Parts: sequence; structure tokens; C-alpha cells
Amino acid sequence: MSNDETNSVTASWSVGQLARATGLSVRVLRHWEEMGVVAPDRTAGGQRRYGPAQVTRLYRAVALRRAGFGLGQIAALLAERDPDPAATLRTHLAQLEEDLRRRGELRDRLAAALRAYDGNHDSTDGGTAAALMKVIETMTMFEQYVHGYQAQENLRLHDQASTLVDLLHDGTCYPDGSRVLEAGCGVGAQTVTLGSRSPGAQLTSIDKSAASLDEARARVRAAGITNVTFREVDVFSLPRSDGELGAGTFDHVFVCFLLEHLDRPAEALVRLRAMLRPGGTITVIEGDHGSAYFHPDSEAARDAIGCQVTLQRHAGGDAMIGRRLYPLLAAAGYRDVAVSPRVVYADGGNPALADGFIRKTFTAMIEGVREPAVAGGLIEPARFDEGIRDLYRTAEDDGVFCYTFFKGVAVAPAHAER
Repeated sequence: MSNDETNSVTASWSVGQLARATGLSVRVLRHWEEMGVVAPDRTAGGQRRYGPAQVTRLYRAVALRRAGFGLGQIAALLAERDPDPAATLRTHLAQLEEDLRRRGELRDRLAAALRAYDGNHDSTDGGTAAALMKVIETMTMFEQYVHGYQAQENLRLHDQASTLVDLLHDGTCYPDGSRVLEAGCGVGAQTVTLGSRSPGAQLTSIDKSAASLDEARARVRAAGITNVTFREVDVFSLPRSDGELGAGTFDHVFVCFLLEHLDRPAEALVRLRAMLRPGGTITVIEGDHGSAYFHPDSEAARDAIGCQVTLQRHAGGDAMIGRRLYPLLAAAGYRDVAVSPRVVYADGGNPALADGFIRKTFTAMIEGVREPAVAGGLIEPARFDEGIRDLYRTAEDDGVFCYTFFKGVAVAPAHAER
């Protein structure tokens, strides 16, 4: 071996030495070499040797890896092949923020499961893991139902929208050229009405479910509506630092049947207020299951409705949030808050409404929670089925059904008032 080669070897590390010094395995170092992250020199005999520059590069790679960057990104950054490293960092930051949001959702969901379990489990079950798992499984089934993921629930949402268009959307029409944010558009049940009633407005409809957005896009295309842009966004990630979803970028915000599903509705309203320019308006529509009255009356029907209320509470929502709209909007910093009841009254004199609302909207919604309600031990199957039969009974010629939605409208304050 020449003196030059001896000096080179003395001033370098073998792959095994470097693995022991860094805590990385030999296998990892070889994989990183294949990915172009750190490429060692080779001796005449083919052995890997890492010099000072390569060791420095390795520690930089380790730092980037701990920050969550992928190996391909790290290789490009270290080799200065990335044409816009600042953009790469911004993209990575956005990915980290999304990951934090999802982890926060998981945290909140598990906390809600524990609260539901602590408040409802039978003390005789000994606090078993199986009982807690039943709560989590029940929540999962309910969440799949309530967000429109199931085909039957998807259809129900559109039946509801069609039946209640005039009642809920009366007074809601946006001027030409205005920018409108629809938060929690779901499968587009309300989006079609918004787009068609305000054809000159520019509507941005957001939802956190990609599957729901695909359905919403299809509905809007089928209706021939061209003034809607869809974005996959969680309301709790608003406002964004800049761009089309930055603070103060909208003239109006529309929210329908979203707050009832959120565990932090007050925070959502504050975030949506930040999306409005000073003097912009927000419109919020929510139901209230405590407002359901019907004839013939039925305790079994009330028990079935109670299952939906309980399941929604276990999932972090509130099926009776309609009555809370005024205090929620006021506490979120809006001014000129006005809430009006929108009452659905169906009897034998209006068979179309009885069919559209009693059968296809309300009872179909309650019927949809049968599986999680029974699985969660909230009700016996026979009792639930009796309640559903009694709800359908109210749609007959001598039946009566009454339900109240609440519609709130408020104004975003000027910057000095915020």
C-alpha cells in the first residue's frame, strides 16, 4: 500500500466504524448510498471509506431526515440539484402541518372515546379493554355514516337538500363578483343550490374528505354549474398564510350542517371569521334534534332518535347545536347576529313534504345509525326497529311531524374590533 493510500485510509472511516459512531446501521448507510445521499470513496480493494467531507454530509443528512424529509429530497438538497429549496421547505412544512392536524384529530377522537366510555360504561364490566374498543368501533361506524361516505347516506343528503331548498336558502343570494367560501361542502348537497342561485359569484367549496369532494364535483358538473372551485381543506387549518385561502380573502362564508359534527365549533367560527374581509357576512344553518315533535307520539321513536344524538355526542359533535347558534356566533366575535327558526311542518295535507322530509330525510337519517347504535349497546334491535316503524307512521295521512332548523346570519367586525 502506498503512503498516499495509507494516509487516505487513516483519515477516513470504514462503513462499520461510521455505523458505530453515528448509531446508523450498515444496512442504512448502504441504502443511503444507493439513494445518492452519501456516496463513500472506494479503496483499491473495493472497501467503502468515508472522509471528512462525507461525514459532514452524513450528519447534515441525518438532521434533514430527523426533520422528516424523504431521502430523495435530502439527496437533491445536499447536491444542490433542487431548483427551489425554499419551495421544498414550504411544501414540507405544509405536510408537517397536515400531519399534526391528523394527529390532533386522532388525539381528540381517542379523548372523546374515553369520555364516552367513562360516562356510559356499566361499572360491572370492570373497565375492560373490550368495552373501550366497542366505544371506538361504534364511533368509527357512526363517523362513516355521518359524513356521507355510505351510498345510502349520500342519497339521503341530496333528498334533504332538494326538499328543503326554499326553506333553508330563502334570503341567501350573493352578488355578482363576490367571493364566497362554503365550509364543509361534503358531497355537494348544498353546493348545487348555492352555485345556481348565485351564478355571478365565485364559490370556493372546501371539505377534508377527498371522496366527498369527488362526489360534489360530479354533482356540480351534472348540474352545469361552472362557478365553483373545490379544495381539499380542513376548516381547522384556516386561514392559510397566503394565497386563495389566506385571511380576509372572502366576502361571504356559508356553513350548512357542519358545526354539528365538530368537537370545537367555536374555534371553527373564529377561523372562518378570519377568512372574511371587514363587513363580510357568514350564514350558518344547523338542525336541532331536540325540536322534533310528532303524532302519533312514540317513546320507541324518541329512543331511536336519542341513539343518533348520543352517537353524535360520542363522536365529538352535537345534534342539538341549532339552539346554540346565537351564543356561538356572538362568542366568536361576530356582530349583528340574527338567528331565525326555519320550521318544517308536515301533515296529511302535504303528502309530498311528508314523503320528502319525514320518510326520505329525517327517518332515513335515524334509520342509518341502526348498526352503530345496536353494536354500541345503546338500544335493543327490536326497540330500534319499533321506533323506526313509528317514525314512518307519522308520514301517513293522519300523521304530523314538526322539526326546527336554525339559520344564523352575522357580520365580521372591522379590523379594529377584532
